[in-house]
Amino acid sequence: MGFQLGLDTGGTYTDAVLVDDEQRVVSSAKSLTTHANLVEGLQSAVDRIVDADVASGIELVSLSTTLATNALVEGRGRPVALILVGFTPGQMQRANLQQALAGDPVIFLQGGHDASGHAVAALDTTSLRSFVEEIDDRVEAYAVSSMFAVRNPSHENEVQTLIASMTGKPLSCGHQLTSGLDAPRRALTALLNARLIPMIEALLQATRAMLQQRGIRAPLMVVKGDGSLISDAMALSRPVETILSGPAASVVGARFLCREENLLVSDMGGTTTDIALIRDGRPRLNPEGAIVGGWRTMVQAIDVQTHGLGGDSGIWYNREQRQFDLQTQRVLPLSLLVHQRPELEEVLEAQLRLPFSTTHSAQFVLAHGPQVNLTGLSAQQRELHERIVEKPIAVQSLFSDQTMERALSRLEQRGLVLRAGFTPSDAAHVLGRQTDWNRHAACLGAQLLMRYAKDNHGPIYGDEDAFCTALAGKVSSATALMLLDAAAASQKGGRALSESQKTLLQAGFAESDGQLLRVRASVNLPVVALGAPARSYYPATAELLDTRLVVCEHAQVANALGAVVGSVRQEQHILLTPAGGERVQILLSSGPEVHETLEEAAVAAARICSQLAAEKLQQAGGAEFIITVERHDNMVTRDGQRTFLESRISAVAVGRPAGLA
Repeated sequence: MGFQLGLDTGGTYTDAVLVDDEQRVVSSAKSLTTHANLVEGLQSAVDRIVDADVASGIELVSLSTTLATNALVEGRGRPVALILVGFTPGQMQRANLQQALAGDPVIFLQGGHDASGHAVAALDTTSLRSFVEEIDDRVEAYAVSSMFAVRNPSHENEVQTLIASMTGKPLSCGHQLTSGLDAPRRALTALLNARLIPMIEALLQATRAMLQQRGIRAPLMVVKGDGSLISDAMALSRPVETILSGPAASVVGARFLCREENLLVSDMGGTTTDIALIRDGRPRLNPEGAIVGGWRTMVQAIDVQTHGLGGDSGIWYNREQRQFDLQTQRVLPLSLLVHQRPELEEVLEAQLRLPFSTTHSAQFVLAHGPQVNLTGLSAQQRELHERIVEKPIAVQSLFSDQTMERALSRLEQRGLVLRAGFTPSDAAHVLGRQTDWNRHAACLGAQLLMRYAKDNHGPIYGDEDAFCTALAGKVSSATALMLLDAAAASQKGGRALSESQKTLLQAGFAESDGQLLRVRASVNLPVVALGAPARSYYPATAELLDTRLVVCEHAQVANALGAVVGSVRQEQHILLTPAGGERVQILLSSGPEVHETLEEAAVAAARICSQLAAEKLQQAGGAEFIITVERHDNMVTRDGQRTFLESRISAVAVGRPAGLA
């Protein structure tokens, strides 16, 4: 009997699921993600379900991950340099490029092309060489975007050759990631792709090492944001396509598990909650490109709303509003930290013996992820980093100088350190809804936060249970609001909820005794709850929305399951434009190809497009595929005369992974 192994590496858990030839779940397991050495978490999950006999029969390994999504949501990423060819500095304001760059180096070079693919100016390689020599030791990768590179990529290709010869570091070219014409968004997509390469490379290396150690020789595939699969080699060169990989896999897994045609899928992990709609058995793709962490990319992906709310969301006291709020930033739960480092329980007890709590009570900071590439850090940041690497340190005792907060934030942004603090997962431990880690540490954290709120004119709770029940209610109501927002935006002609509508609905969820107005709303689809924290919060969420809650068997590993039931899918697009008179040119990466008539050009373009789609699918690890071709002409009719503007030929190849074909 043959098997397929599905894996999912998330911010908190790494999941594994084993499926047989008939796609029946044989077994599954969960393990904590080990960010400092990802292979440990993968090994732990796989060892629980794969022995030597099973390993020899595994025909395919498929991986989904939320690491790229989490990095963008949390504003983390490796240092890169951005090369813009033919751009003006003013274009940096579009697509939030300036904000996305976050202080990393950028250069504007002469060059680029016009809409017809003709060079506007020669590429300024002299300035490029000087730039690379100056900043290369500060960055791990490069990104380049040239004006109208999708019509003529020669300048991006020239930059790629030069960077390879000078540095050997990876470079992301905009035209290789998307055929869209929006230059700033194409540049943003290339920039994010470059940022993610080191992170995805570390994950793939860890996965390959784990498979080799267990004698598993099956091909390794990775889930893209649209739910389809690509080879591990392609994922490494185009990691931006793995944003929303985890959410996409969860949607595919939910559809497979539930067998229902119309569903609202909500997957709560440690860092994010991902919401998507399934209509008539199919998830909807976002035609505008995936939005993650506020960045609108040009990556085709499932239309999913990703929110910074999960079991590991930080909880902080808002002194202005005199209430506790949920952060989008992931922190390590206190219950998990003390479970791993029992000696820290005494630190919490010592803080509780003090006569007051501070803003940093019940917070720790610890080393996180591979401790590599400290370039670009100030002397203050390096000194702080050295202290933290030795062992987890209570933030309250780390510094009294508030200027150090900025240094700590920089280390967090670089992914070098992680805060630990009170989270919804801790509240679930206090309430007995979760029993994995150290409940006493969660209780101590709750008491410290309750005291701080009381001392700062906030709400007073009778005990830890009352406090944690209130926090759990906040998570449930926040999730309900997200589901309503997604439903409103997904319906025909719909749009997202306005801030005033959200305020009214939040007031309705609160159920205050003195409330004069109460607004309720419901969704007319069942909600599928996925993810480890779902059972703690979604029953109350479904009750708020007056809808049916669906919790399927194996829902906690839906991402890993979705990874092995998907198909390989690749698209290719070719543009045709006028070339003078009746002649038409096909815009190819090798340069324009001119034909005498539109029909002649369209036939040639369809043949080339199909061939390129087939090649891409094979490179992506697919086999036994089918190809569909579509043609869309853009014509203008004036005074009875039809004028050709452009035509777009699209070919889509769909197949199964080569290991299963």
